[in-house]
Amino acid sequence: MFGILKPKNFAKTRIILPNTLSSNLYFTGQTRQFSQSFIVFSRFSDLVKKIKESYPISEITPQELHSSLTHSSSSSSTTSPASPDTSSKQPPIIIDVREKDEQLRGIIPTAIPLPRGVLERDVERKVISVEEVNDLENGRNIVIYCAGGLRSTMAAESLVRLGYKKENVKSLVGGYDDWKESGFEVADYETSKKV
Repeated sequence: MFGILKPKNFAKTRIILPNTLSSNLYFTGQTRQFSQSFIVFSRFSDLVKKIKESYPISEITPQELHSSLTHSSSSSSTTSPASPDTSSKQPPIIIDVREKDEQLRGIIPTAIPLPRGVLERDVERKVISVEEVNDLENGRNIVIYCAGGLRSTMAAESLVRLGYKKENVKSLVGGYDDWKESGFEVADYETSKKV
């Protein structure tokens, strides 16, 4: 639920229970491990909440994303050149902002792995330019996802600040975890498109 906790994230803490003499952990020398990451996660969640309130980012559910992917692939195969379907858009560009160790567990098919730490620096060079996304006639949507939907909100805000149209940038609600839980296809990182 809170991500992977590594041993260095734990602090050994002695517990002193009031009104206990012989069973007191302090006196018996036993220790219990508590995670300091909950506090950090809480601050991070608060930051994401503030971003959502002050700079609303569009969201898309795993079901909506799956539908847009299957709709665009089926409409492109059924549309003839003589009668183009102007109502259908190209499939969204999907960007996975998780770290590589997370991506190795699987990614959403067609997703472009681009970790959050280098997103702003590399997105135009490795994925798509602001102009291509913002093009009124042929513009494309970008769907960003992480493990649970928090980092992707921050990443979406960053893209909007870089000049990508807010209407074209979406964060996947629940991230990869909800996509996988919904039973949708997952691709192997090694065989996916790498940037």
